[in-house]
Amino acid sequence: MNESQKEQDWTDKTALSLEPSLHVNDSLFRNAFDYAAIGMALIDLNGRWLKVNRSLCGIIGYSEQELLSTDYQSLTHPDDLELNLEHNRRLLSGDWVSFQMEKRFFHKTGKVIWILLHVSLVRSPQGQPLYTIAQIQDISSRKQLEQKYKSLIEYNPAGICSLDMEGRIDGLNPAMEKIIGYEAFELLHTSFKSIIAGEKDQLHIFQNGTDGEQLNTEIALTHKMGHQVYLGAKDVPIIVDGRIVGFYIIARDITELKKTKESLAVLQQDLQDVVRKQQGMTFKFKRIDGRFIHTLCDGELVFRLGLTPERVVGKELREFLPADIAEVKERYYERAWSGEEHVLYEGQINQITYISSLRPIKRDGQVVEVIASCIDITERKRAEEDLLRTKEMLESLITNTSDAIDVVDLQFNVLQVNHAFEKIYGFSGEEVVGKPIRIIPDDKKEETLQLMEQLLSGQEITDFETVRLHKNGTPLHISLTISPIKNAEGDTVAIAGISRDITERKKTEELLRKSDRLSVVGQLAAGLAHEIRNPLTSLKGFLQLMRERGPNQDHYYEIMSAELNRINFIVSEFLIIAKPQVIQYEMYSLNQLILTVIQLLEPEATMNNVRMAVKMTDDPIMIYCSEIQMKQVFINLLKNAIEAMQAGGEIRVEAYVERQRVHLRVVDNGAGIPHERLASLGEPFYTTKEKGTGLGLMMCFKIIEAHQGTIQINSQIHEGTEVDIALPLAAQQQGGREERWKNSIKAVPGRTPV
Repeated sequence: MNESQKEQDWTDKTALSLEPSLHVNDSLFRNAFDYAAIGMALIDLNGRWLKVNRSLCGIIGYSEQELLSTDYQSLTHPDDLELNLEHNRRLLSGDWVSFQMEKRFFHKTGKVIWILLHVSLVRSPQGQPLYTIAQIQDISSRKQLEQKYKSLIEYNPAGICSLDMEGRIDGLNPAMEKIIGYEAFELLHTSFKSIIAGEKDQLHIFQNGTDGEQLNTEIALTHKMGHQVYLGAKDVPIIVDGRIVGFYIIARDITELKKTKESLAVLQQDLQDVVRKQQGMTFKFKRIDGRFIHTLCDGELVFRLGLTPERVVGKELREFLPADIAEVKERYYERAWSGEEHVLYEGQINQITYISSLRPIKRDGQVVEVIASCIDITERKRAEEDLLRTKEMLESLITNTSDAIDVVDLQFNVLQVNHAFEKIYGFSGEEVVGKPIRIIPDDKKEETLQLMEQLLSGQEITDFETVRLHKNGTPLHISLTISPIKNAEGDTVAIAGISRDITERKKTEELLRKSDRLSVVGQLAAGLAHEIRNPLTSLKGFLQLMRERGPNQDHYYEIMSAELNRINFIVSEFLIIAKPQVIQYEMYSLNQLILTVIQLLEPEATMNNVRMAVKMTDDPIMIYCSEIQMKQVFINLLKNAIEAMQAGGEIRVEAYVERQRVHLRVVDNGAGIPHERLASLGEPFYTTKEKGTGLGLMMCFKIIEAHQGTIQINSQIHEGTEVDIALPLAAQQQGGREERWKNSIKAVPGRTPV
């Protein structure tokens, strides 16, 4: 299609859509439209292109024919379409005569371009909307600059606040919002002075610099939360058309830096005070012209040595110390100046002993200064001398004591023994040191492990009676005290044992025990004779009945058998108590032991009008003990309770487990024991009974102590007495004793089998 045909077509289209009253010079309008420097378009009321010029085609990239076949909505960026349509609605409704907006078009290549759009509405003489005339300018370059500028402001890590010439805020970037806690809209058009903390005249510092000079200063602002923030700020004038219309305040938050500086100043002052008030002494020196000159000297020790900082600083040693002392110290100074680390020496001035540590300060590998710290060790030197004397005294005590002392590590290897150990056990030091200890019998290894566990858990082991072996295999009764040896960190690294040979004493106690047993047997004899006489009488009566009534009296046999069993039990228990036996420790049921003793003493209790009540758990309580000794203890306690109630009464026997200990409690409501006599109970031949020997209760204490238990006696006159026995709870697997010995104590790391 040639040019004349295009013009004719345009004229025809325009004639169809425009009324003759438009009165437009077609030729002039076409020329102005087609050759305008900006994009021009005629758009119908539905948004379709009616006419476009060359500039518009160049801006958008589409040809005229391509544009005339579409509408402007299809080229508009979706984010701008709604606003554009709203403007068009207001234009058509008569609210506006024209409108201008910035919007985005899609170029034919797919890229987004920014345009400045100016739209006017053309109406008929009757006022009816006909079409719109659009003027379109490409502003993509300007928008890119604006975006870069906005990015520079928005993403700048420095806080930026823009002010007008009156000091009102007209913009904050996000960094400034974060610094002061306000959002931009909260401060818009308010005076910058309103957020200045302290002197409000700080704003004039910036305003006075609007002649182009950028000023750096520190300002304090009030944060939205009320606290102060400090800014290091400078101003930058805002210049439009060569005229300053405002200025930017570009700032960074120096609050933490300021606090750090203030803290540093405080620390420096504190350091100075610490150096001045320290109990020791700190000094520094440099080599100047071949002489060691002191550059610092301070601390309490300076004055105690009879010196002052003024006498030392700026001077060398010979100027305030005798020449011979100065000469010795200069040798140490020389070593430190040559680069040797940690040069130590002791000195003494005015009867004060001190130790100095010299350390070189290097820069680029060269010593530039030496710093020294000194502490007063006068008391320590005295303590060391006292400690040495104490050590010598202790060594003499250990060497000459009559008690055997041995030290073993946690693997039971002997570290040290004294002369008494060699004498008592027959081993020389060379035979045992560095080797596993050899004096513990096999049947005492479980006991030893338990003692170790108690010791490591913090319990005290004092005067514990046990058995050890002589070199020749002879058993020795000893009283053992063991204690932990700990290192500086408080960890147990070894065990010290002190043992005393009590074999002769044990023999004496055994004689006393036999005497007490005979006494018990004698006291039991009357009650047992009466008890045996009762079933014998029954047996005699039944035999007479059977003789009179003839044979086939079977129903009497069961009764007679029970009576005979009763006699047999009483005689057997009586023999157990009376007959000396070898002391053997085995696992026994405490419940059964108690019931057996109660059954034995029941006749005597009945004769004295005493009732015995027993309270125990259904499950058996197991203890590791000697049966004969434990029965002897129970018999003594129950007999004492029976004899304490002359007019009859009740004895309560309770057995229970509490905190891994077995408790046996015997309570009577007898005459009671005076408070002043309680402390003497258990002593040999001390008794509260008219015909007593005092041996029974003494043996009870000894037996329970040998079983690693305790006895507590509480009593009130006319109210009664309570005896509480506490014993260790036996292990459930007695067969594992040897295995536990081999595995040693689990709680101690690094243990190896012995």
